Amino acid sequence: MVMEYLKNKAKSKPATNETKLPDWVSKSNSSFKAWQYVEELKKEKSLYIKRHHKATDFLTKKTHQIKGSDIAKALCISRASLMNTSSYSESFRQYLEKVNRELEEAKNAKLKNTSQSASRGSIRNRKDELMTMNTDLKKRLSALENQKTEELVRYAFDQLPLNIKRKLGLS
Repeated sequence: MVMEYLKNKAKSKPATNETKLPDWVSKSNSSFKAWQYVEELKKEKSLYIKRHHKATDFLTKKTHQIKGSDIAKALCISRASLMNTSSYSESFRQYLEKVNRELEEAKNAKLKNTSQSASRGSIRNRKDELMTMNTDLKKRLSALENQKTEELVRYAFDQLPLNIKRKLGLS
């Protein structure tokens, strides 16, 4: 009952979210399919960038960039035809470069935000801060141990009988 209502509402609603095609795209050639495929890949790559936050997630470019050869292979078109020899090739190449630039900027912004983020769960400090604190604490501990050792030795000498102190040459 509810599903029928939603289906009817979807059918009666005019398609207002249809995007305007660039002027170089034509449905008569493969530029439309290529443009559509790039738009789908752009959504996928943006979602990947949104969900990943470590620099190691982006070591390979295929995770966040779109290559012309991938588009050509998916659409069963010659890469040379798609990227170089067709009438729309120059405009398509510029469009693909623009999309890749946007994806690269989104990736860099994501990595910058996550590297500046202090939220690491229960870990409050960065590794370099923890390392310096650790070395400082080790130095303080050794100084305290040396001080404690001096006090113990001094106390032990104070507890020695006078005749033993004289034999040792301490008094």
